[in-house]
Amino acid sequence: MHFLDVHPKRLWATLNSVGVFEGQFIFNLEQYGLLLSDTTCEVTISEDPVRVGHWRVLVKPMLDLDIPHFDKLVDTLNHYVFEVLQFTPNRSAQGKDLPMVKLFFDGIYFDMSGDEPVVQKKPAAR
Repeated sequence: MHFLDVHPKRLWATLNSVGVFEGQFIFNLEQYGLLLSDTTCEVTISEDPVRVGHWRVLVKPMLDLDIPHFDKLVDTLNHYVFEVLQFTPNRSAQGKDLPMVKLFFDGIYFDMSGDEPVVQKKPAAR
């Protein structure tokens, strides 16, 4: 059992009028086996104005929940989404819908037990 694990579920965001995606990052938090389900943080996803094509997820701080090294978790989330998954948001949409980002995180979790978060695969169900 780990000290602290973050199990990401999904990240949803909609493009706003200034070209930034706004939405929510939803995850389960497991600490010493105790599970806090469907924790929600507000997020923005924006493109670097200097380095075109480089995107970043920014997670607003959670004042009512203390997660050690939360800033490192966000850095690891960014690495996973943009480097491992090679995801790039799309500012165009079909029809009348607004452009959206919809990411689902199946089969992974962030082990927060050490100095740096580590992306781990969930064990296969028996």
